[in-house]
Amino acid sequence: MRLTGLNAQEVLASAKQMFPGKYIEHATCDLFLADIEAGEIQIEGIDHPLYVSTHYAYENRIVNGNPTRYKVELTAIYVKDNRYDVIYDSTQSYHIAYEEQGVQFVRYDKLQDFLKPYIKKQDS
Repeated sequence: MRLTGLNAQEVLASAKQMFPGKYIEHATCDLFLADIEAGEIQIEGIDHPLYVSTHYAYENRIVNGNPTRYKVELTAIYVKDNRYDVIYDSTQSYHIAYEEQGVQFVRYDKLQDFLKPYIKKQDS
């Protein structure tokens, strides 16, 4: 399973196939882990460790020769009936993209349970 670094065009194309006749809006969000407050974790499909602080996942990157931590960004979509629909409750319309035998989607409210089997907390 691949959760990060997805191609936006592939995500939109898959979304249009999965939700025919709907307007698809591309979005991003930070990886929030409700059950983990702090520590080091490994997520299947991500080849480097992630660090959790205040429930948000971070990854190390080198910026101008300096190690820097960035929040892990996920690719998301809104599924609407038309472009101008106002969303008051995103439960049914906000989905997170992941790649496993093609691009798939999981509703955001189901993401925590979906990710549990893929996360391994590292002992520090």
